[in-house]
Amino acid sequence: MLSFKRLAATLAAAALLPSLAQKPEAAAPAPLPPDTPLVVDGNVRVEAADFEGSMLRVPADKRAGFRISYDRVVAVVDNVYIARSLAQKARDAGLDADPAVQARLRQVQDAFLADLYSQQLEKQDTVSPAALEARARDVYAADKEKFMTEEEAHVQQILVGVSCRSRPEARTRIQAAYEEAKSGKDFLELATKYSDTGEKVPKGGDIGTGPVKRLVQPVREALAKLKPGEISEPVESPFGYHVLKLVERKPAQLKPFDTVKQDLMAAEKDKLQRKRIEDAVFAARNSKTVITHRDNIAKLVAPGVDLDELTRRAREANRAPAKAPEPKK
Repeated sequence: MLSFKRLAATLAAAALLPSLAQKPEAAAPAPLPPDTPLVVDGNVRVEAADFEGSMLRVPADKRAGFRISYDRVVAVVDNVYIARSLAQKARDAGLDADPAVQARLRQVQDAFLADLYSQQLEKQDTVSPAALEARARDVYAADKEKFMTEEEAHVQQILVGVSCRSRPEARTRIQAAYEEAKSGKDFLELATKYSDTGEKVPKGGDIGTGPVKRLVQPVREALAKLKPGEISEPVESPFGYHVLKLVERKPAQLKPFDTVKQDLMAAEKDKLQRKRIEDAVFAARNSKTVITHRDNIAKLVAPGVDLDELTRRAREANRAPAKAPEPKK
């Protein structure tokens, strides 16, 4: 089993190694004929096609870089050989004769082919860049609120905390700071004088420019009433008492379409790719020729109480809104 784990780790490493950044055409070797032998042990045979099959697990743009390492190539071939050797022993023991095992093998193959088909659908570029841009513009125009920048403010503050004093003491201290600030004394000097170290804002008082919505609600409300250069009255918050000075306000603005265009186009392309797969699944589920033998399916269900299902139903019942009582006649 260690070999299988090593195979997974080897293939996963393809996305991490610097050498994989090389362009595929720069390192791609000449292809070997599919039946070229790589490892042979009696009736156990690993061929070039087996290696290429394993490479399908590596993203297409990483495969050339993956195979420039001899050790990685050998590791893949070794793991294919080990898996095939053990699989042959399973066949020799008759394990593959079990109908359930045979069905599971077909399911593994079906899942792999279904995944390949899904990848093929994703790669179908039936919409031109111009059409994608038009879709992106429609999304942009329909919900411009989504593309607004955050309101920002450059704030200075005096913060008197309550972790090392009582609230009455803190109110007295912040009031003194406020009176001095209103008298015209240097605000940042007052912040150094009155603010507490160890609080959310260190001494110095200038907390810089940032999104207003990230500030606590009482501070946001106080800032909303200020014009640049103005000083607030003392404001109480969970952190203590603040006196705020608004240096500059940067209102929310609509981002230009060109700054969000590429992201919107990528999102629309992804949406169309997903829809192609969803349409294929829907068509399969709603085939006009499909016949579902529900009676036979029901026979597969074992008797007993499904506790998980009962728990799920109970939770749904608790979440459901209560029905209004019927009026008395």
